[in-house]
Amino acid sequence: MTKFLTFDCYGTLLNEDGTYNEIERLAEQIGVDQKLARQRFISYQDDRNNMHPYIDYDLLTRNNLIHLDYQFGLEHQFERYYVEVLQAHRELTPFPEVIETLQTFVDRGYKLVMMSNSSWDIIPFNAKTLRVPFDVWTAEDVHAYKPDLKFFRAIEQRYHFNNDNHIHIAQGYDSDVVPCAELGWNCIWVNRDGRKPAGSERPMHEVRTLDEVMQYLD
Repeated sequence: MTKFLTFDCYGTLLNEDGTYNEIERLAEQIGVDQKLARQRFISYQDDRNNMHPYIDYDLLTRNNLIHLDYQFGLEHQFERYYVEVLQAHRELTPFPEVIETLQTFVDRGYKLVMMSNSSWDIIPFNAKTLRVPFDVWTAEDVHAYKPDLKFFRAIEQRYHFNNDNHIHIAQGYDSDVVPCAELGWNCIWVNRDGRKPAGSERPMHEVRTLDEVMQYLD
């Protein structure tokens, strides 16, 4: 029996600080509050209302930068650095324990599947930094962003997941833990920041780093 591990990418495997630091750098260059710019960029990115109807991730990012301009009373200041922000996203790096842990998963015979709110002009660069083989699925493939159940069901049907052959591993509570609970998926929450759950849904297990997942696998 093939054993599957599915993963969220950003925040679980790759540290998104590279993108957010770029937003802060641009804010300093433009002359607006760096921390506020970072906060507003993340808030827009996390707001699912900005993802319906479906748009590709690069356009979502550009709209985010346009929205930043609007919020700061600017015109075409953040947006002009759209290419640089996308490049920062391509250059994200793994958390310290990730590569070694992923290799251990592979050595144990698990098939790794990535489920990412990303697009194909970005994700190949991200996947390459992880150094292990993945099946990669993006929002672009299914025209839906997590936590839309359409994304999860598409992957479930493709691989015939059940709770004997599959565990989902993710950092996102709203984007991953909640839909997993709705679908009855086994889920391990990589709660790196020790956040309080925003709702009543709970994962099968909660860890702070990816290597702590090992204790819950066969």
